[in-house]
Amino acid sequence: MSWRECEGVLELLFLRMRGCGSKEECREAVEEVLALVKERKLERLKERFGTMG
Repeated sequence: MSWRECEGVLELLFLRMRGCGSKEECREAVEEVLALVKERKLERLKERFGTMG
């Protein structure tokens, strides 16, 4: 992941967390962003190494 992509992830996380009213809402926002990052990484691996199933 490049620095520019990291900046984008951090910006998205900040935007999601701005509206949080509780610790649980912030935790959910972080989990959502991390799930998006994981999904994107899996897509890139599939593209790089071909479909894996």
